[in-house]
Amino acid sequence: MGQQQNNTKKRIWKQLSERERYQIVILLQTGLSPTEVGRQLGQDRRTIEREIAKGSVLQVDSEWRERYQYGADTGQRIKRERDTNKGRPLKIGHDHRLAEYIEEKIGEEKYSPDAVIGEIKAKRTAV
Repeated sequence: MGQQQNNTKKRIWKQLSERERYQIVILLQTGLSPTEVGRQLGQDRRTIEREIAKGSVLQVDSEWRERYQYGADTGQRIKRERDTNKGRPLKIGHDHRLAEYIEEKIGEEKYSPDAVIGEIKAKRTAV
């Protein structure tokens, strides 16, 4: 079997957009199930179920009945919060004072990164 006759599908993975989150709200309000919502949006049923679980908040109506309802704003806020946890940690470790010092020298005093490193090394050897 050659490469042209393979039987594997190319996996396409993408995150839900803010617009799709609002579409989920509208489709759920019309009474569609997560499976049907997924079909409409071209997403897997499980993706929609996870999004609904992540973005659901407890709401109380005028008769003090509690129920969980999906909110697109909540889902988007949680996504943004989780996005901030991504990325590499600081190479200089947890020394935030050093990071602030370097940012001040480069940003405000217009030092080059190499000049900042040279100054830090000179201060270290002087001590």
